[in-house]
Amino acid sequence: MKLSLPLPGWLKAEEEQQIDGVVEPVELVKPGLMLLCMVGLVVVSSLMVIWSAHQYRILFNQQQELVQQWDELQVEWGQLLLEQGTLAANNRVESVAIKRLGMRIPEQVEVIRDER
Repeated sequence: MKLSLPLPGWLKAEEEQQIDGVVEPVELVKPGLMLLCMVGLVVVSSLMVIWSAHQYRILFNQQQELVQQWDELQVEWGQLLLEQGTLAANNRVESVAIKRLGMRIPEQVEVIRDER
């Protein structure tokens, strides 16, 4: 007793077109082209994955450099604010006015009112 399984359409066509056990080349071209297209798509897809991973690494490195620059600028900004606060302190302004400009504190202060 021999069991007969249903064959796919492309396999049936091969059996029908066999002449003396030889398959015609026309029927082998279609599956070969299909296989070649699939392999090509897999290769292109893998190359795109590699490219996108490379781009991600480049962008991530740039982002890390920018974060580091931002941190350095924040530190410099804080130092400049401290320096500004030091230079604008009242006792420093008074000592610079006395030493460099020869200014002195007045002995007598008169208040003048503006009468209009």
